[in-house]
Amino acid sequence: MFGEEFQKDTVENIFNVFGICNGVFEPQLTASDLGISYRTINNWEANDLMLSERINKSGWRKFTFVDYVWLNIVLELRNLGFPLPKILKLKDFLNEAIDDDSIFAVKRMEARVFHKDDNLNRLILLLAEIIANKNHIALLCNKEGEFYVYNEQLVRDEKSEFDITQFQFSNFVSVSLTDIIIKYLTNAKLASIKKTKIIDSPFIGLLEELRNEERDQLVFLLESGEHMELDASMFSNYDEFVTAAIRMLLTFKLGDVCY
Repeated sequence: MFGEEFQKDTVENIFNVFGICNGVFEPQLTASDLGISYRTINNWEANDLMLSERINKSGWRKFTFVDYVWLNIVLELRNLGFPLPKILKLKDFLNEAIDDDSIFAVKRMEARVFHKDDNLNRLILLLAEIIANKNHIALLCNKEGEFYVYNEQLVRDEKSEFDITQFQFSNFVSVSLTDIIIKYLTNAKLASIKKTKIIDSPFIGLLEELRNEERDQLVFLLESGEHMELDASMFSNYDEFVTAAIRMLLTFKLGDVCY
């Protein structure tokens, strides 16, 4: 049970987001950046759960932004008790190469340039959909090995085949790719975030101020012309305020931040 409606309609966004920067494919993160122990990662590697091959087999492994997202998906599913064979099924789906002539008829060369000799896969397209379209994407999963890509915008616009009622009383759980990216923006080194360029450069300074607790009020100017205000006093603690601000950066089309 998979949702693939997003692919052909929004695939051009992959070039808008990742086509300008190889940073998302650059191994620059350590296990501590992921918040996962090397022992756990070595176990997952032994069980064929890694998306990419280890470049330097004699040294510490480094991870890309895409690896970060995938391994945090695995972490959430393992914490929920999902068996490895079922997670492997999801890996095979998300890591499957997308090489459709109808998709890449116009920009095949650019696709190969920025992504080297590898093919695009479904996970990369989902990340592009989140970052370019400011869309919420989640994976609905159950222990029988069924997965569904939940695209909030398509559901809202009633363009999805997804029927939310069929999951309301089932044993499906949701793994939010959007929340995993928010976790990355909250915890990853600023130098790594700059290289991936998953948020606009003008907002990197704001992200640093939030991390240093130097900002307790923000007014965002939306592309629609509306204003949205966030105040730390609206939240039970400062961490919640930071998370809300980062969610704004990731999920709203912003014109600016008013200081």
